[in-house]
This record gives sequence, C-alpha cells and structure tokens, in this order.
Amino acid sequence: MPDEILTGEGVALQISPASVLARAAAWLIDAVATAGVILVTFIFVPLLWELSDFDSAALRAILYVAIVVLFIGVPITVETLSRGRSLGKLALGLQIVRDDGGPVRLRHASVRALVGFFELWMLFGGLAFLVSMLNDRGKRVGDYLAGTYAIRVRSTADARPPLYLPAELAGWAALTDLRPLPSGLALRARQFLSRAPRFPPTIRHRLGLRLAAQLELFVSPAPPWGTYPEPFIAAVLYEHRRREQLAQDRLNQRLTAQLSGINTLPYSIDDPS
Repeated sequence: MPDEILTGEGVALQISPASVLARAAAWLIDAVATAGVILVTFIFVPLLWELSDFDSAALRAILYVAIVVLFIGVPITVETLSRGRSLGKLALGLQIVRDDGGPVRLRHASVRALVGFFELWMLFGGLAFLVSMLNDRGKRVGDYLAGTYAIRVRSTADARPPLYLPAELAGWAALTDLRPLPSGLALRARQFLSRAPRFPPTIRHRLGLRLAAQLELFVSPAPPWGTYPEPFIAAVLYEHRRREQLAQDRLNQRLTAQLSGINTLPYSIDDPS
C-alpha cells in the first residue's frame, strides 16, 4: 500500500517506490538528452579548434571539463534545484527523496551523481540495474550511499472533501465543551472521512467506532444517543475548526487595535507634528 506524506500546504502525496523499469525508462530519457548535448559538444570542439589558436592540450582540457560538467555538474544542479526531478523523472512522474521521505539536498545529489557516473555511464547501467533488482525500493548503489530512493508521486489535493456539520448535530455542537484535539488524532479522523467511502462496510464501521471513541474523550457532553460515528466525527472536526478560526479572528482584532494605538498619544494630547 502506498505511503502518504502531508506537505506544509496541506497536500497529501501518495508515494510508492518506483519500479526498476520505470527508473530505467527515466534514465533513458535523460541519456537521450545527454547524448544530444554530447553531439553538440563534439561538433563545437573541432570548430573551436579551427577558429582558435588553442593547441591540442588546451582543447583536450576543455573537452574533459565539458564531460565533468555534463555528467556530474549538471545532474547535481538539476536534482538539487528540482528536489530530485530530472527530465526523465519529471516525464514519468518520479522523484528522488530521502529514506525518510524528505527532499534531497546538495549532499545527496552529489553522492548520487558521482557514483552514477561509474555505475550508470562507465558500466552502461548494468550494475545499477542488477542492484536495483535485489531490493524492494529499487535502490542503486548511489541511492544506498546517499540514503535516497525513487518514488512515484501522485497529488491527491482535490480528493479530500471539505468539512461539514451534520444538521442533526448542529444544536449539540454549538453547546458542547470541546477540548483541543491532538494533531495526530485530528489528522487520522480527517483522513478517515475522506477515505471512508472506499472502505468495506464492516471495516468502515469498525474504524469509525474506534475514532469516535477516541474523540469522545475530548467532548462534553457526549453526542445524542444513537448518533452514528461518521456524523459525530464530522461534527467534532467542523466545530473544532470553527472555534479555532473564531479564536484567530479575535486575536487578529486585538492585534489590529494595539497596532492602531501605537502612533496615538495618550490623554488626547495633540500630536506636535
């Protein structure tokens, strides 16, 4: 089952390790793009030889620098700036992430590029393919050393329905005493409501009862007798969000009033300016 990462923007990203074939296809796309640049380079270098006074040693040095930049410098720069998404990975919906699911940094991209020069280009991808076939996450040698792996990314930002207040619980929700909810419990309840229609009825009812029992510890009085778990969960989350918003609005009003009085002199003293 795919893992899920909740970003700071509230977007849920379903992730699963990319298959070896998907990684190979992404690398082939990158290899074709690299081959195009190599072709342009080998056309440009002889032309530079003819139009300049460089000797063969200088032109050879330029060629070596171009190879280092192309095979090591460019992958490091692209993976660092794009957070692990090269041209091929972007085309196939793949991304390189750390083992803990976080974005890759310069250190990770550097290790992957340096090792990848040997296992992908010098060995024509043979070692990378063999090692990737031997683990569940499809990691090559560079991924083991850098602590990374490739994932498939699918955004599900629109799959989470908005919170709602069931009409039959509106009166109870307005009068109930609601204590602050732990962030983990609130997130589990929110995810349950968005995924509930996809669960089998038995599992859906069981999970709903379990979450409702946990949420009931933070409300008083209990909901009316006979209330189903899902409407109760929805009412608690909706009321919790509404009260948080009201508290934030009151805080903003106080801050605005305090800021407006900063430039005002006390006791109705006229401003000398």
